[in-house]
Formats: sequence, C-alpha cells, structure tokens
Amino acid sequence: MSARVPQDWVTVDAEKLEAPQVFSMVCNPDYTLSLIFTEVTLDNAARGLFSRDGLKGLAEASFQRRLKRSNGRAVMTGDVEEFAIGKRRFGAYTYTTDSMKTLTRVAMFNTGAHIYECAITHLDFNDRALPPQETLRNVHQIILGSIEW
Repeated sequence: MSARVPQDWVTVDAEKLEAPQVFSMVCNPDYTLSLIFTEVTLDNAARGLFSRDGLKGLAEASFQRRLKRSNGRAVMTGDVEEFAIGKRRFGAYTYTTDSMKTLTRVAMFNTGAHIYECAITHLDFNDRALPPQETLRNVHQIILGSIEW
C-alpha cells in the first residue's frame, strides 16, 4: 500500500510514537494537520461487523475504540459514511474530543490482505490557526484518492 502526500509535508519517525500499529505519520509544514496510517488488527467482534456491515461497520467499531480510549469524551460529528473514490471503497467518520476545538477524520479501507486506517487530525500545539473542517476533509479525500494497493 502506498499513498502520495503533499510535497512539503514533513515525515515523523513513527517508531518514536511507541504505537506499533502506526507505520507512517506526516505533518503539514505549519504543524496544524497530521496524517497517520495504522494497520488494523481485527478481533472477533470487528470481524463480525465487517462481515455484516462492511467498511461502515469497521468505522463504527473504530469510533467505539476511540470513545473508550478517550474515557467517553469522543463525540462523532455527523454520521459514519461509506463512499468510493474510483474503485476503492472507504468507511469514514469525524470526531472531536474537545468540543470541536480540534477534529479528527478517520477512513478505513481493506486492501484484501490488510485493513488500514488513515486519520487526519488537527494539531493545536502552536499558535497558528487550524484549518477549517472543509479543508481537513478535502485534504483527506485527496490523499485517500492517491492510495494504491
């Protein structure tokens, strides 16, 4: 699996994140957006959701994991969606853990051999203005459209 990211984005050493499922992370030059690729390991419940509800079910399970990890602070903004870009299919959702100050959009996809998540999230550790939700979504869609497997 490969994806193209904007030329001026900065690669982050994924090994320093101490999250073995994360295999790639890049940030925009302003450090206001980060894109993270992870491989998803399916438990029996997630396999059942995938069999029954496809990528939309996997996206719903992904949000439930985030809800649990955030101690109930994660709030989905909108609905889980399933869509295609060309012949590639995705399940996606957007959520916040801080009352819409920052957003994260997560897309799930199945290559046939592996299931991956591609998440784009706001970074708020500097004083720069965060890109609007529409920009977050548009950048994510462009990158998703570049994925090849």
